[in-house]
Amino acid sequence: MSKVTKQGYRTILSSPWYLNYVSNPYNQDWKTYYIIEPQDFTGTAEQKALVIGGEACMWGEYVDSVNLIQRLWPRASAVGERLWSSKSVNDVPAATSRLAEHRCRMLRRGIQAEPVTGPGYCP
Repeated sequence: MSKVTKQGYRTILSSPWYLNYVSNPYNQDWKTYYIIEPQDFTGTAEQKALVIGGEACMWGEYVDSVNLIQRLWPRASAVGERLWSSKSVNDVPAATSRLAEHRCRMLRRGIQAEPVTGPGYCP
């Protein structure tokens, strides 16, 4: 990010949010995605202003039509909250309950999202 913005280019961050990689199913890797801050790099305020957002990526090496939706959600939800929230909103335990509630909303709407913290209950 520092090199790109130093040259004056506007940019988005995607490399830490490759959602097709799963390190350990018990690791709750959405937490890793949640704590990433796109402007957390060495650079001036002007350089950081050139970071206009980010994107969650999904590649096909380990994902197909059988596990796409489950792999995508709630990981993409964590990335989304990170990107639309201010830098100071980074409390993983607080995000856990919001993402669990959001997962229940998705399930009610027919989206087969993975559990956020393991088996849970949706009212």
